Amino acid sequence: MVGLPEDSPRWKLSMLAEELAEPLRLLRVSMKAREAVIIYAPSGGPLRVIASEPLGGSVFTSEEPVRSNIQWSPVAATARHVRLTSLMRPVSLDFDRALILPFADGHGHGEVILGSAAALDAETLATVRRFARDIDALRTRVHETRHRDLDRAYRVVARAATSDVSLDRVFDITLAAARNLLEGDVAYLSLPVDDNYFVFTRTLGINTDPFRDLRVGSGEGLGGAARETGHPIRSLNYEEDRNLRAAMREETRGEGINSALAVPVRDGGNVEAVLYVASRRPRAYSEDDERVLADFANAALLGLDRSNLDESRREVVRDQERARLAQSLHDDLVRRLTQIGFAAEELEYQSTGDSRSRAASISASVDECMSLVRDELRHLLQSERASECTLEDVAERVFAVPSVSGMSRTADFSSGGVSGAGMHVRVPADIGEAMCKVGQEAVFNAENHSKGDRCSMSFEVHPGVCVMSVSDDGRSFDAHEPFEGHYGIEFMKREARKVGGEVRFDRTPSGGLSVTASFPIGSDQAVSS
Repeated sequence: MVGLPEDSPRWKLSMLAEELAEPLRLLRVSMKAREAVIIYAPSGGPLRVIASEPLGGSVFTSEEPVRSNIQWSPVAATARHVRLTSLMRPVSLDFDRALILPFADGHGHGEVILGSAAALDAETLATVRRFARDIDALRTRVHETRHRDLDRAYRVVARAATSDVSLDRVFDITLAAARNLLEGDVAYLSLPVDDNYFVFTRTLGINTDPFRDLRVGSGEGLGGAARETGHPIRSLNYEEDRNLRAAMREETRGEGINSALAVPVRDGGNVEAVLYVASRRPRAYSEDDERVLADFANAALLGLDRSNLDESRREVVRDQERARLAQSLHDDLVRRLTQIGFAAEELEYQSTGDSRSRAASISASVDECMSLVRDELRHLLQSERASECTLEDVAERVFAVPSVSGMSRTADFSSGGVSGAGMHVRVPADIGEAMCKVGQEAVFNAENHSKGDRCSMSFEVHPGVCVMSVSDDGRSFDAHEPFEGHYGIEFMKREARKVGGEVRFDRTPSGGLSVTASFPIGSDQAVSS
């Protein structure tokens, strides 16, 4: 099974904001301040918000670049009419009166800004000095841990690329690693289909077909800009970003994507692919995020066999052509059959006796024919793909998602009540694909949201049905929080329904999430030796 070691430490890129939030809140309360913000400028880098604790909720996101209307000074002071303005969106925070507490470390300098605060005393200055030391130590930890996980991500993709797994599997592992490295919600990869257009070859966590089917020309949207400039491009709010030309705002809004980062994969002067990571909430991707994703993408994707990449591009073109032909045939046949159906219904309405019965029979035959047409076209689209996969293949793809949380993982396969007997049960390829998508999303949610220690997956094979379960021992949801409405939840339900499956969500005794998905597999699935 291809996957990262399970000893990865739990960490987040938002570690600074998380660990400084409570001390900052206590400082704000003790100083009787209305707002409290920590801003920091690494040497040679822009000023960014590290943590924010305004009364009534945070205005800025973690790592959001801002501009201050006051110059940094090593001396604590009070100031009037202080303004912090976001450099990525039309948001600002104003302080009528503020206490400015500066600090510096070995990597840069910053300030703790307390709005409408009480007078400064020695205890407050000591607290600020502790903040400076904490920020320095935390930045070092984030840097070291991130590069350790980046190295693990390199290794897992390299192992997959040099094994006998398919290129699509390598792409899936690459997207999973990229999404986890940057704590995104979705990841997707685009490859060229001709001299002008790129299409999304593989996606992870994407819900909507209009987004999946986008064709991105040079200079268009985020990826088109990355391709045209040859440099990473990021956006805090894609829909409102006026720096993007010919942006696909409607499709991106429909997918629920808010912030995104795209990096080009370059081979000499040519852009061979574009790798994206995106978030459904505002996320200020930084210069360091750009460097990490660009380094990872170029190392992971340029190391792939050139002939395999070329064949993947050709397969994309063939898939698109099959889809175009199928849609054209569908539209033409349905239009003609609909005309016949209307004529039969009109004849049935105007006729009596045997003539009415024959007209009704024609109308029923038309409905049956339309159903058969849809089935045949679906088979046309899948005709050149693998027809089956095993449950072991499904589990391997799900657990190939690199872990950055250190959760232990277990998988069990049972058939006829015998544990392990279902490992080699074969299921239709479209069922297996749906299982993979549901399982990957469930494991991703457990890894990133449950704060648990264990994630377990099981398969139970019954006549005509396979039940897949993924559960964790964490605390994914508040006891009174509804499951409906979460993008991940809706994604799993949608993917299962596409193949006639159903998904149920339950809370574990600890408050974690249990995902149980039932899929039709046929009554005579063979078990290979």
